[in-house]
Amino acid sequence: MDRSKFDLTKYFNKTHTIIKDEQIFEPTYIPECLVHREKELSLLASYFKSIIHKNSIKSGGLGKSGKQVIIQGSVGLGKTVVAKQFGFTLENYCRNRSDENIIRISFFHMNCRRQRSWYLILTTILQHLVPAFPIRGFSADELLTYLIKIVKERNQGLLICLDEIDYLLTESKGHDLLYSLIRHHEGVSQYEQAQISLILITRNPHFQTFLDPALLSSLSSSVISFEPYTCNQLFDILLKRAQQGLNERGYSDDILKAITSIANKSGDARYAIELLWRSAKVAEQQEAQQIEFEHVRKAQISVFPIKHSFITDLSPQLKSVLLSLALLLKCNKDRAFVTTKEVREKYNEICTKSQIKPRKQTQFWMYLQELAKQGLVELEVQNLHHKGKSSGRTTLIGISDFPVNELLHLLEVNQSSSHISR
Repeated sequence: MDRSKFDLTKYFNKTHTIIKDEQIFEPTYIPECLVHREKELSLLASYFKSIIHKNSIKSGGLGKSGKQVIIQGSVGLGKTVVAKQFGFTLENYCRNRSDENIIRISFFHMNCRRQRSWYLILTTILQHLVPAFPIRGFSADELLTYLIKIVKERNQGLLICLDEIDYLLTESKGHDLLYSLIRHHEGVSQYEQAQISLILITRNPHFQTFLDPALLSSLSSSVISFEPYTCNQLFDILLKRAQQGLNERGYSDDILKAITSIANKSGDARYAIELLWRSAKVAEQQEAQQIEFEHVRKAQISVFPIKHSFITDLSPQLKSVLLSLALLLKCNKDRAFVTTKEVREKYNEICTKSQIKPRKQTQFWMYLQELAKQGLVELEVQNLHHKGKSSGRTTLIGISDFPVNELLHLLEVNQSSSHISR
């Protein structure tokens, strides 16, 4: 019996033409140099500076209570990577110092969405500190007691980052354990305290309002808010990743600017980096030597697909305008945008061939506005200059989030119902 075989060899042995180091684009990657987050790293350093020093060498105790910092901000703003880089850098700094007045600090990053219970979080930390520690037979409260005891006996400090802390606080028990972790030093002499510090990361801008009064009063007022990246900052981040992870000839500044423009709507660096990686993958799958705008569109639609009905249900005139734009972009693969004049000329040409009466400039502009409102095209006003002086403005038109070839196919399939012909 004949059996078809899928040969993996040709896929696994195939060399990358564009991607140089795929690890650079992984969510877990921590850059050595974080672009445009120096201020936030400096704030963390200032908040936690005091925890690395013992109060008294002779006492043999830490003599310091832990610190707590809340990091707030929406998705893709670098909260996790900043916390990780700071935590691991702090851990290495303390480990490599010979000064006996500097304590050893262990850093733990725990994602509370994946480990949604204090039991899982505490057992993970304890098993790292004591590999033979049993994972069964203890309550979360008992585990916390053991953790405090071990930290104190070893005369060390802990810095625990609880990422997406909201998932741990869905029940009152979660509030109680966080309160116990923060206030564990109460009723203990200064030099009997175990130093456990916390970084709490949340996307919720109103995180504090969901804490019970006792917990809210226990948390310090140290809050670091992460603002969305600007367009220029996003470009710098993408450029750094491209330089590290892509072959030099595999991308262009124009491609990075196009991806930046797409991601700039939310200031989300994570999405921008993923879109760059997906675009490179699409380009390699099509055996291209460099990422093109069509690859970016194809990559974007794989993340946020647009329903085909949005296009097939358009009026014949709107389809004519969209077809004009798609044809121009297909012929100009090195451009993400074309001018309004170019689209208008192509539109008139298509209407003439299709025996459709082309609309005048005012109505044509309204069609563009309608397509932009539906998210099918992007309009970008650009200032013109001649010999260093302003010479007016022009509107550029592009398709950012739908593959041109797929768009043309949809319009051509629907040709009979819309009376459009190429």
